[in-house]
Amino acid sequence: MSALPKEIAQLGVHEKLQLVEDLWDSIDQDLMPPLSEELKAELDRRWAWVQANPGTACTPAELAASLGVRL
Repeated sequence: MSALPKEIAQLGVHEKLQLVEDLWDSIDQDLMPPLSEELKAELDRRWAWVQANPGTACTPAELAASLGVRL
C-alpha cells in the first residue's frame, strides 16, 4: 500500500474511519449506474427462488470448493 500523507497517518483509528465514511459519502450517486429493469427483474427472480427454497443455497465456501478455488 502506498504511504499515507502525514496528516492522515497521524489520525486515530476513529478519525480514519470517519474520513473513509466521508469520502464514500462524497461519491456522487450520479456516477453509479442506475439499476436497469432487466437487472431488477433478475434480482427479484433470484430472491423469490431463495425464499421458495430455504436451505438449498450453498455457502460461499461451498461454492468456491465446488469450483476448485480457495477463498
